[in-house]
Amino acid sequence: MKTKNKLTDIILNNKAIVIALLVALIIGSIKPVFFSTTNMFNILRQACANVILAMGFTFVLGLGEIDLSVGAALGLDGVIMAKLMVEMDCPIWAAILLGILCGALSGVLNASIISALSIPPFIVTLATMSVFRGVTYVITKMAPVSNVPEGFVQLGQGYLGGFPIPVLIMIGVIVIALFIAKFTTFGRYVVAVGGNAAAARVCGINITLVRMGVFIVTGICATIASVVTTARAASAQVAAGMNAEQDVIAAVVIGGTAMSGGNMNHVGTIFGCLIVAMITNGMNLMGINSNYQVVAKGLLILLALVIDRASAIIYAKSSKKQALKESTLEKETK
Repeated sequence: MKTKNKLTDIILNNKAIVIALLVALIIGSIKPVFFSTTNMFNILRQACANVILAMGFTFVLGLGEIDLSVGAALGLDGVIMAKLMVEMDCPIWAAILLGILCGALSGVLNASIISALSIPPFIVTLATMSVFRGVTYVITKMAPVSNVPEGFVQLGQGYLGGFPIPVLIMIGVIVIALFIAKFTTFGRYVVAVGGNAAAARVCGINITLVRMGVFIVTGICATIASVVTTARAASAQVAAGMNAEQDVIAAVVIGGTAMSGGNMNHVGTIFGCLIVAMITNGMNLMGINSNYQVVAKGLLILLALVIDRASAIIYAKSSKKQALKESTLEKETK
């Protein structure tokens, strides 16, 4: 029975890995080309931007809040960087730094409004999503920004030592995110506030500053994801980042981070992003109409919510039974 409980805990704590394996096996059995090396690298490259974006989003959900503006921020940051390079001859490194600054400022804007006016994050970020997307439309006049420098394009299409550069950028962001989450006071504060904000406040944690830090991290991740997306397309597309928040929410929740906050599972988030990328890739291989793909992604979010809720209930029941058994054993030994 103890082995069964351990097995249940392992599956619940690593559900994204289990689901990823099942999805891969199902798609691979239908389309064997899915397992080809070329297609595997395609999936990895396609997942890069979402993984980077999701690393920041995991902090937001860990805090028990949400940011619907990440996709729009990604699109706006890409346009800003492209215009700086194309129209103002700004060096690539300077354009990227200014883009990161814009991403951080978008996070400051969201966090400041939420904290100052006590408005739910859902409402605030829904509004800023519209603002960011509208600004993108205005400054581009609905036309993509092309002719970005070749050096910048290499960040999305190039290779370094046989590895795609976007993948290396993604790995760098993952390492930093894991370090922040696991080995810093800030990471512990995020989980503490997400688990019980009132208790965290009593313990002296400045919730406003923690929220500010989380939204800044998310904004910076949106910019880095924008660099990969814009460089891969060799232009800043007006629709870049459109509905990216849907994929990211599904990936992070499937990865094991509860929407109610109080925990962060960045490793699970990686596999959650791979699941979304594999499903998209699989539907493309099967020639499924893009309209149905939108339906499938909506269903995936619903599935993520069901899995999140069901696993929480199962885990709570399992923990309760285990605690009851341990209590009974202690009484019997006494």
